Amino acid sequence: MTRTTTAAGRRADILAATLRVIAREGLAETTTRKIAAEAEVNQATLRYYFGSKDELLFAVLQEMMHMTGEVVQAGISSSNELNKAIAESIRAFWQHVEEAPELQVMQYELTLYALRHPESAWLAKQQYDGYSALVETLLAQNFATAGQPCAISFAELARFVIAGLDGLILQFISNGRDTVQAHRDLDHLIHAVIALAEG
Repeated sequence: MTRTTTAAGRRADILAATLRVIAREGLAETTTRKIAAEAEVNQATLRYYFGSKDELLFAVLQEMMHMTGEVVQAGISSSNELNKAIAESIRAFWQHVEEAPELQVMQYELTLYALRHPESAWLAKQQYDGYSALVETLLAQNFATAGQPCAISFAELARFVIAGLDGLILQFISNGRDTVQAHRDLDHLIHAVIALAEG
């Protein structure tokens, strides 16, 4: 690992190390000692940047929200054909799921962790509100480019897309990561989204 000397760089290194440890060992087995070793810092340095394990885990969840946002933005289709644009955007996100399924497992673990702590439950809500806003913006851009109206609000359609993808991700990571089945189910979700949008 390349060591950085700036505060922002060191903080980013610790977050990246935390992601690697959680992805490799799971949240239950993740300790500050393991994170410090992975980041090549001592535990006092870890506490200096994040205060506690909880604060560090919440920072990781926020970082994952940022990463998801970048994936969604990268999946914006340039197609003028609405149905094609919707399908391409959803498939682009799914490609990310297949490339890094361990990140999806980690994200669910962190979300549940946040929900189990009353003082941090807001973070789980913020996470899904953020995802909804991202998908809503993406849909609005696709519909505007195609010059077509949507039969329901973009907010409703965005929540439907997220709910569908969440279900497919859970099935994918639970059922042996069967890509053939996942692609078939993804096609059904895409058709359902298009049908809902068309009314």
